[in-house]
Amino acid sequence: MDCKEFSDRFDVLYNNITSNQAPGLTEYEKSVFLTKAQNEIVKNYFTANSPGNTIQQGFDDSAKRQADFSCLMATKDVAYNSSFQNISNKIDIRSSIYKLPPEVFIVINESYIENPNATNKSILQVIPLRYDEYTRQMSKPFKRPLKYQAWRLINSGDAETKYAEIVTSVNNPQGTYKVRFITFPRPIIVGEIDDLTIDGYPKRDSAEYQNNPTDVTECQLDPILHEEILQRAVELAKIAWTSTGQDNMQSFIQAGQRSQ
Repeated sequence: MDCKEFSDRFDVLYNNITSNQAPGLTEYEKSVFLTKAQNEIVKNYFTANSPGNTIQQGFDDSAKRQADFSCLMATKDVAYNSSFQNISNKIDIRSSIYKLPPEVFIVINESYIENPNATNKSILQVIPLRYDEYTRQMSKPFKRPLKYQAWRLINSGDAETKYAEIVTSVNNPQGTYKVRFITFPRPIIVGEIDDLTIDGYPKRDSAEYQNNPTDVTECQLDPILHEEILQRAVELAKIAWTSTGQDNMQSFIQAGQRSQ
């Protein structure tokens, strides 16, 4: 459904639940609830044992879950860049640093092309390591990945920039890091919200906005999830309206615990 239908159907469901006793919501307020519901669903559906995942199926556990995330998947090649190699907090001095694409939310799988310009390219399987696992590996006599493997550690960054640290069987590799990932979805903004923003949107200084100056931002997720997003958004709105008193406040806290 498009943003207008999201807004109209939100009003219908919200008024039915509250028997028209709750105050009306602005386009900004509806957009906040819809965006929160969308983000909850993405995070909860990715992991099978999340509290909000009622069918206990995570990403890649079923065709349904694959379809749920299909519109958010992307793949990018990250070339070696010497300007990133002087980061002082590298875990392993043999590694190379790669800047992750800014839209990366959750990494799905990775590979490493050790000699990208060669006729016979060596493609390595990238193994993401926890830091405790890395420490365990470094305590072994052979302190390197296997021949056709590479290790990946997440290096520190900031809100806009994150780095991957790649270790192979050779020192300071200079290949291409290929990463398939889920992007963090844009907010759902169902109408004009004046000078306000949600998760940095709308980007009013961008060329796209200048060419089409509207605050409306359509839902990126597959349409099969739209009903679930709408239902959860209305639930959140109802909880927010009724969260007075100890019992209702507990319901509000439990609702927040689902957004992990």
